[in-house]
Amino acid sequence: MGSAKAWEPGWCKVNFDGASTGNPGKSGIGCILRNSNGISIKEISEKIRVATNNEAEFRVALRRLQLGKELGVQRIHLEGDSLNMVNVVHCNNTLSWHLNQWLRPILVLLATFDEFQISHIFREGNGETDKLSKMAIADGDPPLAL
Repeated sequence: MGSAKAWEPGWCKVNFDGASTGNPGKSGIGCILRNSNGISIKEISEKIRVATNNEAEFRVALRRLQLGKELGVQRIHLEGDSLNMVNVVHCNNTLSWHLNQWLRPILVLLATFDEFQISHIFREGNGETDKLSKMAIADGDPPLAL
């Protein structure tokens, strides 16, 4: 279930996943926000514009942080199956200038929380958000501007 801190009172945990049918291709994001009791507060399944797998992961990171702010969250634990995303946030740097356009606003938003954690979970433990991100790709709605 991740770090015990995420389940302390006042914390919210967000599981996230981004998916792409190509590199780049049709893409979607999925995330689940849970309170400190592990109860789902909000689930998101959204189509985004054409993206690579890495871009989809960065876009879902930005969206989940925006969602946390919209809901008034001050302590957030982010958990996803993209080890690249987790490592980039820990280092505050990516080797790709293209991904830096997504990293900068993520880091700015993270700084507005009282506390945050980000951790990796194996794909098998992140199945719910994987389904949400893939549902968004399959959905016939027009893509978001994200």
